[in-house]
Amino acid sequence: NVVITVNDPDKPTITPIAARLSDMGFRIMATGGTARYLRGRGIPCDTVFKVNEGRPNLADYIISGDVALLINTPLGKQSQYDDYTVRRAAITYKVPYITTTSAAEAAVDAIIALRNRVRTVKSIQERTGSLGPWTGSTAA
Repeated sequence: NVVITVNDPDKPTITPIAARLSDMGFRIMATGGTARYLRGRGIPCDTVFKVNEGRPNLADYIISGDVALLINTPLGKQSQYDDYTVRRAAITYKVPYITTTSAAEAAVDAIIALRNRVRTVKSIQERTGSLGPWTGSTAA
């Protein structure tokens, strides 16, 4: 599950990012305003409460292990309490927490790259094609 909660100016920018995540099979969860915005643009998502709106809320989902990624672009004093609580839960429960749309886009690009590439383990020397200056020398 990916939770998305962004301020109003970031909603148009987060929309294609949310669409890409949804297309990859991630379940999108979003706070009220973000969820309405995304659904209005054809992106399926479930609504989750902000911390001050009731339970179960965003922090509860993080604590229970139901969140794999959190995208939150806070704005203004109204979001400070929620942001503090959610950020603390994300850090405590080791949930990646992204606070800008540009970082969210980069993270999605990285997820796609990792899914499409065969991962191999190689030494630095194999990757660079160099054995280094120490190879073949004899130590006294």
